Amino acid sequence: MIKAIDVTGEFIKKEMNFEIEKGSKTVFIFEKEEQGNEFLKIITGIKNPEKGEIIFMGKNLKETTRDNLFKLRKKTGIVFKTGGLISNLKAWENLILPALYHKLDDEEKIIKKGIELLRKLEFKKEPMSSVAELTNFEKRIIGIARAVLMNPEIIILEYPLYGLEESKKKWLIEKIQELAGSKTLLYILDSERESLLIEKADLIKYAEN
Repeated sequence: MIKAIDVTGEFIKKEMNFEIEKGSKTVFIFEKEEQGNEFLKIITGIKNPEKGEIIFMGKNLKETTRDNLFKLRKKTGIVFKTGGLISNLKAWENLILPALYHKLDDEEKIIKKGIELLRKLEFKKEPMSSVAELTNFEKRIIGIARAVLMNPEIIILEYPLYGLEESKKKWLIEKIQELAGSKTLLYILDSERESLLIEKADLIKYAEN
């Protein structure tokens, strides 16, 4: 599904070589946050690597067209550390508008699925709350629900456990894996200890030395 060949970047100085299979769970651990953030951008085609190639669902990201890159991103759910929400939209709008825009289903079914996802993720705030009213954890919950609602082939999570209590970390991982089902999951973490919460996952630790 994703293959890296001799990839380096502005912050990722040591060459990365790996292959992620469809339906797998993979954990990448980076010592520095800027490395994990750059890694996310490189594997999704937001940023070009300084060296090497990324093959994403059979497409070389350096050579693919803008249209193909757009199609690949429709198949990719990304959950940013801060949720990646649009600040001038309500929480509910952040959740459902991407699915409505891409016409993934009829509106009634999308709304129903959105409500069900919030229930399963135990989102307790008013759905029409502004982004400013949400905690970082609540923003992440909306980001996870939005990614799942898009029904992607792969979900990439950037530091999803950051700042959480141990009990919440385990709960969140269980919810993510329950909602994702057989989809490919890629976690970007900063702690090898946190990776132990993710059962049956391949571990790839990036170290500069």
